[in-house]
Amino acid sequence: MTAVLLVDDHAMFREALALALANAVPTLTLHPAANGRDALEVLARHDDITNVIMDYYLPDIAGAELLRRMRQRRSQLRVLVLSASEDPEDRRRAMEAGAQAFMNKSASCQELVAALDAINDASPPLHLSAAGGDAHPTQDEAALLRTLTPRQQEVLRLMCDGLRNKEISERLSMTEKTVKTHVSAILAALGVLNRTQATLVARRGGVFGRPA
Repeated sequence: MTAVLLVDDHAMFREALALALANAVPTLTLHPAANGRDALEVLARHDDITNVIMDYYLPDIAGAELLRRMRQRRSQLRVLVLSASEDPEDRRRAMEAGAQAFMNKSASCQELVAALDAINDASPPLHLSAAGGDAHPTQDEAALLRTLTPRQQEVLRLMCDGLRNKEISERLSMTEKTVKTHVSAILAALGVLNRTQATLVARRGGVFGRPA
């Protein structure tokens, strides 16, 4: 069973998402919070929380700052940022502050669950620097690529070869819908907006060859 801290200041969205997640994954235990201060209090009360799904823009504490505070209190948290923002700078700051994934709120519940599975199947999150309380984790592109599951790495390799979802599904003997779910999880884990950016990250990270 996974305990998830769900942080969003819009009550209707938070309640609808909680219901959708409960239906999709009945084994989840959800702990809602309406803002950053509530989130820190809930985290302090529940030692079983291992995952966080949080909005990036909250009314009291900035997203990157909340991420750093949560990771300082519990360094092994797996954090997925779910935001309406499409600004790459928000994604970069969130990942640098300790998030394992950054998804847009337009994602389906299925895509969200796939991303949650991906960050839980990945290697342990990087720890805070030993420099002190003001330090924050850094994740280079190679480290982000290593968080992908073996299946996601296979899909990303084929994306780097220029194959589309239908071609990948035929190559890996899976449905096109399953490929789409893997692609969404890959984009979220790498904190990028599209396939082209994911391919660049893969090549710059030195895992799937160098940029042409």
